[in-house]
Amino acid sequence: MLDRLYSRLPEKRERKIIDLPELEIEHLTNKTVIKNLQYISTRLDRDPRLIMRYFLKELGKPGTITPSGTLEIFDKIASKSLNELFEKFIKTYVKCPTCGSIDTRLIKHGKIFILKCLACGAETPVKYI
Repeated sequence: MLDRLYSRLPEKRERKIIDLPELEIEHLTNKTVIKNLQYISTRLDRDPRLIMRYFLKELGKPGTITPSGTLEIFDKIASKSLNELFEKFIKTYVKCPTCGSIDTRLIKHGKIFILKCLACGAETPVKYI
């Protein structure tokens, strides 16, 4: 009977490999530049100004988005620190806590952000940036 049950179960699907973009960081004399901010914001479906605000608020440093779509932080920041902040951003504001999908939308209701998963439909409130 157990063999018959296993034969009726659907085939096990392969989990998609999540291809997250990596930060392209360049250190200049007195500033740090994230060169691929535009690509990251497009891939994660987030506003580049939101990503910029998160980085600048967490670092406590001034910065700006250039017309070419790069993020300039007006201080030298270690690549390791920026990568850790980026992972924290993804975990909090991109990845669904229910199913782990990165196909989510960030919806703003007043001063509250809601993370809505397009894969499983879960809605989770997240901290305002």
